[in-house]
Amino acid sequence: MFGLMFGFSHPLVLLLLPLAILPLVYHGQKTVSYSSLSILPEDPLSDLANIGLRVLASLVIMSLVLGIAGIFQSEQPVDRIGQGAQTIILIDSSGSMDKPFYSSKKNKTAAESVAKFGTYESKGQMARRVLGDYAAQRKQDMFALYVFSGNPIKILPFTEKQAVIQAAISAGSLEKGLASTDLAAGLTRSLEFFEDKEFTGSRILMLVSDGAAKLSMVAQEQIKFLLQKHRVTLYWFYLRGYNGPGLFDELDSDMIEMTAPEQMVHKFFSETGLPYRAYPVENPDALNNAIGEVNKLQNLPIRYQDIIPKRDLSSWFYGIALVLLLLLLATKLSEIQVWR
Repeated sequence: MFGLMFGFSHPLVLLLLPLAILPLVYHGQKTVSYSSLSILPEDPLSDLANIGLRVLASLVIMSLVLGIAGIFQSEQPVDRIGQGAQTIILIDSSGSMDKPFYSSKKNKTAAESVAKFGTYESKGQMARRVLGDYAAQRKQDMFALYVFSGNPIKILPFTEKQAVIQAAISAGSLEKGLASTDLAAGLTRSLEFFEDKEFTGSRILMLVSDGAAKLSMVAQEQIKFLLQKHRVTLYWFYLRGYNGPGLFDELDSDMIEMTAPEQMVHKFFSETGLPYRAYPVENPDALNNAIGEVNKLQNLPIRYQDIIPKRDLSSWFYGIALVLLLLLLATKLSEIQVWR
């Protein structure tokens, strides 16, 4: 490495750099005989030209050696300021997300006839498609992605690189989900991802789930603590399934625990006293509208660190060597062969 900014793909080639001294100690020019040098006047311009040509030849050798060594500019962290948020998307990847929205006529027919997975657009596939559109509109946001069923899995760390974000969001739409749903582990693990990260702007946790999960008292306390500690705004996009009771339908307390545990989860979130909004989503249009509202709400200044990737500089040094060689060639062609 050369300092902290530059490196070489083939550093052993740098052993040839001492060759650049040769033009400084040996001029390599054709001599011209003259009867008496003592009667020639001093010529400072010629002396300066002589030194300049030697330096040019030395620079040609140095440029060629650096180019062959594969000089490159190392990746560099750069601080940037924009408008956006640090957003963790937490997607439910359980088997229930493979079912269709309940209110779409086409999907309702598919649900009633228990159509084969892949012949309709599931809740999970629909959510990922809309989330991809949302991320594409938020080019200055930092996105991370988690999925959960039985265990949470980190898919993507914080990045603003759109190509990586889009690939991570769309990847999970190709497979069927598992049977279990551990919402507590998904929320806890994703919130812990903010640990030791500098608070530089809005922090969002976007939970995309169809419920069907319970939170123990211990889990509730831990989740509330992490939300408060890391100053995170929680948005829950509740994807209501076929015949699902929803978050707000009034049910008997015993019925809620048995058939609609998501209402108890919603009650807990609402009573934490922390920033939280629930968006019951009953069709694709409602999901688009809900995410559009979040897009308007979360547009605060954010400071983040970008990484400028490694950049190959060898072609620049080859170019410098070519220009200098052309100058030397032009000088050579103008050289006097016989002095009369």
